[in-house]
Amino acid sequence: METEGPFFSIIIPTYNRADMIGKAIDSVIAQTFDDWELIIVDDGSKDNTRDVIAQYEDARIRYLYQENAERSAA
Repeated sequence: METEGPFFSIIIPTYNRADMIGKAIDSVIAQTFDDWELIIVDDGSKDNTRDVIAQYEDARIRYLYQENAERSAA
């Protein structure tokens, strides 16, 4: 049976982690299993987190930005 969408989703909440988010994304991309989607929820970062994520041209990566809502909202 064929399923719609990816086999599983990875969700990374982030806030002002431009210096770390690339390493996290690279780790996901490096996995041998490739039927996934990566959803990055940016909780109002003020640094260049968005720019770092924009460097990745992979249709499996989705970036969502929201105004800062504090802990656990993302």
